[in-house]
Amino acid sequence: MSAPCWETGSGRLALAEPLFLGILNATPDSFSDGGRFLDPDRALDQARSLLDQGARVLDLGAESTRPGAAPVPPEEEWARLEPVLARLRTELPALPVSLDTRHPEVAARGIRLGAAAINDVTGFQDPELLHMACNSDCGLIAMRSRLAGSDLVFPPYGGPGYASADSATAELAAVRDRLLQAGVRPERILLDPGFGFGTTFGEEQAIWAGLEALPAALGWPVERFCIGISRKRFLAWRAASPALPPRERDGLGERAHREAIRLGYRVFRSHAVSRPRIREAVPADAAILGRLQVASWQATYRGILPESSLSGLSEEVQAAAFAQSLAQAGPGFRVWLLESRGQPMGFAVAGPSRPQEGPGTPRAGEIHAIYLLPEAWGQGLGRALMEHALAGLCEAGFGVAQLWVLERNSRARAFYEAGGWALAGSPRTEWQDGIALRQVQYRLVLDPGASGL
Repeated sequence: MSAPCWETGSGRLALAEPLFLGILNATPDSFSDGGRFLDPDRALDQARSLLDQGARVLDLGAESTRPGAAPVPPEEEWARLEPVLARLRTELPALPVSLDTRHPEVAARGIRLGAAAINDVTGFQDPELLHMACNSDCGLIAMRSRLAGSDLVFPPYGGPGYASADSATAELAAVRDRLLQAGVRPERILLDPGFGFGTTFGEEQAIWAGLEALPAALGWPVERFCIGISRKRFLAWRAASPALPPRERDGLGERAHREAIRLGYRVFRSHAVSRPRIREAVPADAAILGRLQVASWQATYRGILPESSLSGLSEEVQAAAFAQSLAQAGPGFRVWLLESRGQPMGFAVAGPSRPQEGPGTPRAGEIHAIYLLPEAWGQGLGRALMEHALAGLCEAGFGVAQLWVLERNSRARAFYEAGGWALAGSPRTEWQDGIALRQVQYRLVLDPGASGL
């Protein structure tokens, strides 16, 4: 069975991991950032920022589709798009760009200039746009929306309206059928449920609650949906804060994205990419790691270790220890640094266990440390960091992983047990500042052939 992917004019984009499309609006009137990125230089800076945050595709649009926005003629839309798209193609030629447009002439020009995908908020209802899509190799994002003639419909959001997902699901099924019946390969298509387009809050609540069942209802792979909720009013209303400004909704968007990722969804359009970046640390990161270690220890062990021990921790001492470890790292020893939204948030240290337990014991690796700042707790970041550390142990040839944790650290123990780790061996006691600290050992089989433990 082949890995899930989305076929675009730039090639296949893997969907085994979440794929974020960074939203770039070349408009004077978009609801959250209108006018900020009309200038090609500023647009390029924002594109680079989105890439640094973890975007793998850019979604470029030049017509606002917010409620009440005036339609933009195709010539004016292209006049906004062309200089920005041309600059992106010159400066970032490897970056796939999706054009957010509902005008066939704009889409055709964009494809000739190198656009890899077309994102149509009207679900390719325009016959000319549908014909153009069929006769290209670009990827397609097809959104469910409601039209009155050529105008998008936006009912009063908090007023009476649908309180189920049935109508929206049927509309999305019609979008799917339109493209498939026209001969478009399914692998080119991402279906967008269309949050905020002709729906009331009650209906959007129902659509969100029905996300788990949506792929089966449509007979469509969960990986080939595109969820576009970034900065939408749905997030603010859902949080009982309807007056929250759009640019203050990014934290709500992050949490919603994590909910959808847990259900298997993989593609998201977002103004602020929330995908964490995990990279291998280098000696120059020692000061960052020292700061993370002290801050995370002080949060993790408050109430477990003496306050005097925690307050006496030194960032400089920890940084020096990391610098030495990274400079003298032996085979299989690796340190992973996690960054979220451009900020360091945690780290993991993995390598050979200390010591091996005797002849015949499968070669064991060890998670020597894994810590996150408290503001990163409960967001799935610890799980992502652990996956990288375990993958590193597998690459180094370890068949089994082990770790030690303070017996009283119930939060960490619950995290490990949820990840499949099992208690093993006998507890040990270490002394710190005259206090006995009892530790328990967990083990996890990485290679089924190493099941002798």
